[in-house]
Amino acid sequence: MTYFFLFFKRNDILVDVIIFAKDKAENQKKFCKKKKMEENMEKNKIKKIALIFNILQVIALAVFEVVLFRLVSYKNKLILDYVPAKYFIILEVVLVAITIIPFLIRKGKKTSIISMVISILMAIVLFATSILGVVYDKDIKNVLNKADQTIDDVVENSKLSTEEYGVYILKSDKAEELKDIENYNLGYNLSYAKDETDSVLKDVLAKANNKLIANEYDDLLKMADELLNTEKTAFIFNQAMLDLIENAGDDTNDGKNNGIYKNFTNKIKCIYVVNVKTAVKEYGGDKNVTKECFNVYISGIDTEGDVTAKSRSDVNIIMSINPVTHQVLLLSTPRDYYVPLSISNGVKDKLTHAGNYGINVSMDTLEMLYDIKLDYFIRLNFTGFVDIIDALGGIDVVSDYSFSTHGYSYSEGLNSNLSGIQALWFARERHAFAEGDNQRGRDQMKVIEAVIKKAQSSALLNNYDEIFANISKSFQTNMPKKDIKALVKYQLNETPNWKVVSTSVTGTGRSDVTYSVPNSRAYVMDPDANSVNEAKKLLQKIQNNKKIKVKTTTE
Repeated sequence: MTYFFLFFKRNDILVDVIIFAKDKAENQKKFCKKKKMEENMEKNKIKKIALIFNILQVIALAVFEVVLFRLVSYKNKLILDYVPAKYFIILEVVLVAITIIPFLIRKGKKTSIISMVISILMAIVLFATSILGVVYDKDIKNVLNKADQTIDDVVENSKLSTEEYGVYILKSDKAEELKDIENYNLGYNLSYAKDETDSVLKDVLAKANNKLIANEYDDLLKMADELLNTEKTAFIFNQAMLDLIENAGDDTNDGKNNGIYKNFTNKIKCIYVVNVKTAVKEYGGDKNVTKECFNVYISGIDTEGDVTAKSRSDVNIIMSINPVTHQVLLLSTPRDYYVPLSISNGVKDKLTHAGNYGINVSMDTLEMLYDIKLDYFIRLNFTGFVDIIDALGGIDVVSDYSFSTHGYSYSEGLNSNLSGIQALWFARERHAFAEGDNQRGRDQMKVIEAVIKKAQSSALLNNYDEIFANISKSFQTNMPKKDIKALVKYQLNETPNWKVVSTSVTGTGRSDVTYSVPNSRAYVMDPDANSVNEAKKLLQKIQNNKKIKVKTTTE
């Protein structure tokens, strides 16, 4: 009996165990099923939330596209004139891809979270960018307009040359107007600009009712002597003539005008002004500036007034740019170089005087010197740089030497945050250096480079209106607008690593007479034939797509 009882008892326990195990398994199955259902519900919930943010990203992209379209389509797609379309295409492809990806990866819980995070971040970026685009829409378009108009102004400046002529009498003379100098002797000189002077003479005589006695002179210094020493005399001068008179007899390079007429302009006054405009000879126009080497003449003047006014050229740089080899040659020629001008029939003059007869004469003279063709010119007025630099908030310039001039001191190495007037005197100084004009040319290039560098920063946007206005007044170029656009696009498209090679020709200083002032000696520099020949070789090499190298290079 005991055996059977124990047997059945054990079976009951076994059955209970089996039933318990079976119930536990069923409960575990139900729990797993419930948990899976809960997980699926949570996953679906997250997927739905992610979908909402995915859609929000699409909306943000649509808003951004509207803002971008308004900008790109503005003024006949003005921005595409300068920025390659490929950048906008790349932007569109990237934005569309980043918008599609969150939809594609929204599979599981983790990928849905990643999808949601991407969409949230992109929506924030796109909405923020769109809001900024709307807020600053007017400013952005103004910058585009000002930049485009500035290029138009700079190009337009090159088409005409202006010259201010005046009727001058002694400062001590009581006359104040043309009507006060009846029966005066009126002297004029046709040697410098016959057509212009003829026009001015006719205007003056007409305004004076032909009550002046006109006499032609062929000697500037004789005109100056008569004006200073003869009563009832008046003379027609332009600024170039006055500069030549004041510097006549200055046959040294010590920075001090030792000429006998150095205070001439302080002893006379102008009672009548005539402005004359003349057309400038066209150069270039047949070069593909993104595929062919081209030469640009950079002329730097340093005078008050309009950049289109004829003036001595103190900076004379030939910039040869080769877009194939990505090389730039900067060749500087000293202002006192003693060479025949293109209009002087072989008579030598200082290169700087060529500018008095117009930019054409300077270019033609340099073409004769180096046996090359100059395609374009850029003319800039360093005096106008003062306002540009101040509007930019100052510039940083590295000086090769320590020196002082006009109350300002400059240290060797970095000179930070120079004001406009400080930068101007830095660019003007030449007498503190053994290399004189050559060093001044290098320093002026440093100022130009520093201005360009500062203009690439946010400083340009801070005061763009004033900056562009001053650029219009300080620059002129005959490079067509289409070529300027092509160069900007080329730079953005190709982003070439330009190698800039700088060099200058040298010579020996002495005093001699010049074509412009034949009766007075002046400081001149005889060209060094070897350095000129080396410069010619460099110009030919870069034209022929060959690598060039000199002692002074920068990258």
